[in-house]
Amino acid sequence: MSNSSDRNKRSNRIWILVLLLSLILLLGGAAAYILTHPWWVEPLDPNDFHTQAPSITAPEPPTASHSPVVEPFDTTSVPVSSAPTTAPETTTEAPLPDNPVDFEPLQAINKDVYAWLYLPMGPEKPDIDLPILQPGPKDDIDYYLHHDINRKYLYAGCLYTQPVNALDFSDRVTVIYGHNMLNGTMFSNLPVFRDKKFFEAHEFFYIYTPGHILTYRIAATIPFDTRHILNCFDFSDDRVYEDWIENYIVNPKSMVRNFREDLEITTDDRLVILSTCLEHGASRYLIEGVLVSDELTN
Repeated sequence: MSNSSDRNKRSNRIWILVLLLSLILLLGGAAAYILTHPWWVEPLDPNDFHTQAPSITAPEPPTASHSPVVEPFDTTSVPVSSAPTTAPETTTEAPLPDNPVDFEPLQAINKDVYAWLYLPMGPEKPDIDLPILQPGPKDDIDYYLHHDINRKYLYAGCLYTQPVNALDFSDRVTVIYGHNMLNGTMFSNLPVFRDKKFFEAHEFFYIYTPGHILTYRIAATIPFDTRHILNCFDFSDDRVYEDWIENYIVNPKSMVRNFREDLEITTDDRLVILSTCLEHGASRYLIEGVLVSDELTN
C-alpha cells in the first residue's frame, strides 16, 4: 500500500513539473509574439484615404525673392573693361527658389490639380489660398463647379478653369471660376474689391504651377454680365483683344470700375481673370490681373 502511494505521489509531481514547463513555454511564446507584433501600433489600411493621403496645406506667402516685379528688368549689358583679359570671367548662377506648393501629393489625390492661387487679402478678409483644377476630356467642362478635389459632390466645388484654356497660362486670357459662397469660402471675398481703397491697397495675386511662380498685378476690377467670356470674345484676334483692354480694363469714363492708371496693357500682355457671381447669378464680378513676372522654381 505504501509503495503504491509513493508511486502516485511521484507521478503527480512529474505531471505538475510537465504542466509548469508547458506553462513557462506558453508564456514565453506569448511574450515573444507581443514584442514582435505590438498590439498598440494600429496597422494602416492602404485603402483608407485618411491614413494614406497627404493633407492639403496652403503654400507659404511669397518670400522676398518672390517679390512682384512691376518694372521690366534692365537688360542693358554691363560695360566691359578695356584692359586685356586672358580668359572670360566665370559666373555662378543663383539657385532657383523652392516652389511654395508641393504638387506631387496634390496630384496623387487628383491629377486634375495643376495650379494654386494665392490672393492675399490682408487683415480685412481671409486670403484666397486654394488649388486650381481643370476637368479632363471625359468630364463636363464645369465639372468642378460642384465637385471637390476628391471628385465627390460638393456644392461649393473648386476653383477651376475650362479645357479651352492651356494649363501653362500661356493664353492671352485665362478665366478662373469660383463660387461666391455665403459662408465666406471660395471667391466670396472678391466683391470687396469694389471698394476703391481696398483695391488700391491690394495689387497682386500669385499663381503657382510646377516649376513657376506667376505674379499678376490687379489691373482692374469690374462688374460684368453673364456672357461666357471665352465663348463670346475671340482673344486671338488683336482687334478683339484691344477692344477688351480698352472697354473692360482701361476705361476712365466708368464710375463702377477700379483700374490702375499707371499700368499700360498691350496685346503682348497675358491676363488672368478671376470670375464669381453677383446678385444670385444675375451678374458677375471680375478681378483682372496682368502677368508681370514669371519666376522659375525648383
